[in-house]
Amino acid sequence: MKTYHAFFLKNLFTFLIPMLVPILILGTLSTVIIQRYVTEEINHNTNNMLKQTKENTDLIFNQLDSLNLHFMANAIEFANLKSLMLKPALELEDYKVLAATKNLIDAPAMAMPYIDSVYVYLTNDQNRFLSTTNGGLVDVAQFYDKAWFASYQSHEHDDELVWTENRIIKKYNFENSAVELISLYRKLSRDQGDGLIVLNIDAKYIGNHLSNLSTLQDQTLLILGPNGDVMFKNKKLPYFDRLVFKDLVADERSFYETKLKNEPFIVSKLNSDKYGWTYLSIAPKASLYQVPDRLNLTSRLLLLVSFVFGSGLTYYLTRKNYRDVKTIVTILESAENSKPLPALPSRVKDVYSYIIHSILKNFIEQNYLSMQLSERKYKAQAMELIALQSQLNPHFLYNTLETINWKIASLTGKPGSLNKMVENLADILRYSLEGHNKPVILQKEIAYTLSYIDIQKVRYQDKFDVVWEYEEHVNKYNVPKLILQPLIENSIYHGIKVMEGAYLIKIKIRQADGLLHVAVIDNGIGIAREKLGHIRYELEQDIGETDHIGLYNTHKRLRLLYGESFGITVRSKFGRGTAVYLTIPI
Repeated sequence: MKTYHAFFLKNLFTFLIPMLVPILILGTLSTVIIQRYVTEEINHNTNNMLKQTKENTDLIFNQLDSLNLHFMANAIEFANLKSLMLKPALELEDYKVLAATKNLIDAPAMAMPYIDSVYVYLTNDQNRFLSTTNGGLVDVAQFYDKAWFASYQSHEHDDELVWTENRIIKKYNFENSAVELISLYRKLSRDQGDGLIVLNIDAKYIGNHLSNLSTLQDQTLLILGPNGDVMFKNKKLPYFDRLVFKDLVADERSFYETKLKNEPFIVSKLNSDKYGWTYLSIAPKASLYQVPDRLNLTSRLLLLVSFVFGSGLTYYLTRKNYRDVKTIVTILESAENSKPLPALPSRVKDVYSYIIHSILKNFIEQNYLSMQLSERKYKAQAMELIALQSQLNPHFLYNTLETINWKIASLTGKPGSLNKMVENLADILRYSLEGHNKPVILQKEIAYTLSYIDIQKVRYQDKFDVVWEYEEHVNKYNVPKLILQPLIENSIYHGIKVMEGAYLIKIKIRQADGLLHVAVIDNGIGIAREKLGHIRYELEQDIGETDHIGLYNTHKRLRLLYGESFGITVRSKFGRGTAVYLTIPI
C-alpha cells in the first residue's frame, strides 16, 4: 500500500510541478508588467494633461505681457496717456489720443472670450484709469469695481512685480449673481509710482475649459496661486473640503500619495515659475488605478482558475494512472498466484488500457497454448504407446508371412497368385516398419503403393483400374511414408464395393510453386452433401474416431509435419465421384 501511495504522490508532483511553475512565472510576470505599464501610462497621461493646462493658461496670460511691453516700448504714448489722466478736463485732441490707446486694450478684450476686462492705471492725483468696460477715463471712486485699486495700493511699495487674486464682483447693484474673476496684476515697471495693468479673466470660462478635459469621474484639476488660493478648478467633489491647499503647494514632490481620512489619494503636481502657480491633479488611488487593479485582479483570478483546473486535471490523470497501474499489478499478482483474472476491457482508450488488454490477452493465449501443449504431449504419448505396441515382434509377423508363402508354394507345387499376394503384403509390412517416420522419395512410395494395388486387384478380380499421371522428375522429391495408400484404400473401400461396372482411380502428381500437388480422383458413387460436410467437420475438429480413418490419419500427419495450413481437401458430388487433394512442401 505504501508503494502505491508513493507512486501516486510521485506521479502527481511529476505532472503538477512542470505545469504550475510556468503558470506561476507567466502569471506573476504578466501581472507585474501590466500593473507597471498601465500605471506608468496613467501617470504619464496625467502629467501631459497638466502640462497642456499649464501651456494653455500661460498662453492666456501672455496677453498681459503684450500690453505691458507695448506701453513700455512706446514712451510717447505712455506719456500722453499719463498727461490725460492728470488733466481736469479733456479737449477734442485728447479724446483722439485716448481713443487710439483704448483701441489697443479693447482689441484683446473683445477678441478673447475669456477676458472679462482690462484696466490700465498710471499714477495720477485724480485716481483715473482706462477700462475696456467704459468709453473713456474712469474715476475709481465712481466705478463699481474698487477692490483692484486697494490691492494695488497694498502692493505699491513692495518688490512684487506680478501677483494674482481671486475676486468676486457685482457690476450692477440690482444683480443677484456676482462674477468670479481671476485678476492678474502687473506693474508697468519696478519703479514705484508708474502704475499697472490689470487683466481680469472670467474664472467660469477657465473652469469650463478644465471641465472639458478628459478626466476620471472623481478626479479634480486645480490651479493654485502662490499662497494656496484656488484660482481655477474643473469640479468640486466631496473630498474637496478636506484638502489643505497650502500643504499641497508647499510639498516639493511632483508625484506622491497622500491620505485623507485614511483614504489614499494620488497627487500629480506641476509648478509654473512665471506666475508662481501650481497645477494639480488629485484623484482617489482606487479610482485612478481602477483599470490596472482590475487587470491585476483578472490576472490573479485567471491564475487561480488555471491553478485549480490544472491541479484538478493533474489529480484526475494521476488518480487514473494510479488505478491503471494498480490494476496491472493486481493482474500480475493474480496470474502469479493462479487467481481468477478480471474481464478484458471493452475497448482500448489509452496506453494503460492497451497494456491491460495485452497482458490479459497474452495470459489467455499462454494458457491456451499451455493447454494445447499438454494436449499434444498427451496425444504424443498415446501415439508413441500405440506405435510401440504396433511394433511388437515385427519380424515375427514378417517371418510368419514368409512361412505362409513357402507353405503355399509347397502345397501348389509352383508359385501362384496367392504367393504374389503374400509377397506384396510382406513388402508393404517391411516398408511400413523400416526407417520409422523418415520421409522417402516419391518413386519408392509409388512402388510400394503399386504392391498394395496389386493385392486389391486380386481381391476384387480386376474390377477397377488405376491411372498414374506424373512426370519423371517428381520421383526425386521426399514425401511422408504411406501417403498414397490410405487415399487409394478409401477410394476402393467406399466406391468399388457398392458400384457396378468399370471403376477408375486416377492419381495425378505435379510440382508447382515449391509444392507437390497430389490428387486421387475416382468415378465412384460419390458422397452426399450432408455426409461430405460431416467428413470435413471431423477433419477440421481433430475427431480421431471416424469411419474414414485413412483420411483422418493422413490429414493429421500432414498437419503435424508441415503445420495447420496443410492437410487434405475432399471434394465430391454424389453419383459422379470423389477427389481427394493434398500438398506437400518440397
